[in-house]
Amino acid sequence: MRLSLRTKTITGIASIAALLLLVLIVTVFQLLNDLVDSSVKKSADTTVALFVSTTKNAFLSYDLASLDADVSEILTNPNIAYVKVLDKTGSIFVQKGNKDALDRPFKADKTVSESDDGVFDARAPIMVNNTLYGYVEIGLNIASVTESVSRVKQWTITLALLEFVLVGLCSYLLGSYLMSQLQQLREGAKHLGEAIENNNYRDVFVPVRGKDELSELAEAFNHLVERLKEEYGQRQRVQDELQELNVLLEEKVQDRTALLNKKNFQLEETNKDLKETQVQLLQAEKMASVGQLAAGVAHEINNPVGFVGSNISTLSDYVATYQMIFSQIDVVLKSQTDKGKETALEDLRNMLSNQDMAFINEDISDLLNDSKEGLNRVAKIVKGLKLFSRVDSDEMQNHNINDCVRTTLAMVNNQLKYICTVETHLGNVPDVTINVGKISQVITNLLINAGQAIESTGKNGKIIITTCTVNGFVELRIEDTGCGIPASHLDKLFNPFFTTKPEGQGTGLGLSISFGIAQEHGGNLTATSREGEGSCFTLAIPLKNDDVEQQP
Repeated sequence: MRLSLRTKTITGIASIAALLLLVLIVTVFQLLNDLVDSSVKKSADTTVALFVSTTKNAFLSYDLASLDADVSEILTNPNIAYVKVLDKTGSIFVQKGNKDALDRPFKADKTVSESDDGVFDARAPIMVNNTLYGYVEIGLNIASVTESVSRVKQWTITLALLEFVLVGLCSYLLGSYLMSQLQQLREGAKHLGEAIENNNYRDVFVPVRGKDELSELAEAFNHLVERLKEEYGQRQRVQDELQELNVLLEEKVQDRTALLNKKNFQLEETNKDLKETQVQLLQAEKMASVGQLAAGVAHEINNPVGFVGSNISTLSDYVATYQMIFSQIDVVLKSQTDKGKETALEDLRNMLSNQDMAFINEDISDLLNDSKEGLNRVAKIVKGLKLFSRVDSDEMQNHNINDCVRTTLAMVNNQLKYICTVETHLGNVPDVTINVGKISQVITNLLINAGQAIESTGKNGKIIITTCTVNGFVELRIEDTGCGIPASHLDKLFNPFFTTKPEGQGTGLGLSISFGIAQEHGGNLTATSREGEGSCFTLAIPLKNDDVEQQP
């Protein structure tokens, strides 16, 4: 059940007032009863004690006349209902007063509430030296006292009820006043919510009446509305400025994006030109190597081609001899007469006796084997040239570096065989992922450089080629006994266009390109040298190269 603030205020204040009035009434009644009991008891005790002292001598002397006169005198007091004098055995000496009170059994009262007949009963002993002789019993009229107490209680209850009604009325008026003020604030808060949504604060302010806390609350509410109105204005101005800045920023972003796209396009074009230039440099270096190898390769091919041609010429003569013998055999087989057949056989015998058929039959096998070996040599050289021609290809494949060494040696053999001896120590190395053409070019460059270094000494030297596996890398070492490299040139050895060779013998790009090829494979190319004693170049290729994507 929903209760209004007014109902809660009235109910709360009325409940508190009722509780306080109830406590007040109970307390007043209790105090009044205690005061009346104390006064009546004290008055009764004092009266009976004075009467005992007054009548004590007459009682002890058994002077009934004096005792009766004292009783009659005290009964002249209208507050005394009765008086009774009796000894300790209960024998009555004198008794006068209210007959009904005298006839009922005596019972001393302690409080006024215990007296239900309007007479407060009190008793006092008559004692001499702690010896009890009798009693004096007196009844006090308390009807007027109880009546006065009743009137006081009625007035108290009437005043309490009147106060309760006044408190209820005041709480109602207070609740109505608070509700009217709070109603204005509630309407203001409701309008404030609508104003925040609509951004219109004109009808939100609430009227301020009086100088109490609610008026201060109304003023604070109006101040809050004014602050919200100002903040809305500031926020609106900031939003307008922010929108303008966003427009400017978007324009700048578009300009920068267009500029960035232009730069990216230029960069892509530059990278494309750079790649084409690198390919051209690679091709130029390849052509330079081909130029250096061309004469030797031609000589290497001409030698087997020459003796194969000679063998074919000899075999042609042998074939002509066999054709002549087969023709004579055909004449013998076709002769019809015995004389003709005998003559043909004689001619065949003479023909065979003029030829060394045993030598011819043996020489044919040798000529064919020599020709086959020569053609194999040519095929190896051509294979090497084909691999070398694939230097500008990006194809990666698993290949054994020892095969690259063998095919390269087949191509450069004529370049080296007149100036040095080549000693190979090819280890049992696993296949690695490489670009066969590029690695072959690296080996070709290193072997040609080694040969030129030995040739510059004017002496016959030696090249030692070694392959092995070291710490997860396949290493190819090419050592020579050439002129060596000065220590001052070692740090510039792999720089592009750096060369110490005479003009026309090198482009200065061979070692630079070889170093780049080694890095493309995730490996490295290093050099050690001692001037006058020789050099050693080491090409290291990783066994597992995660940076190089293997292509089918």
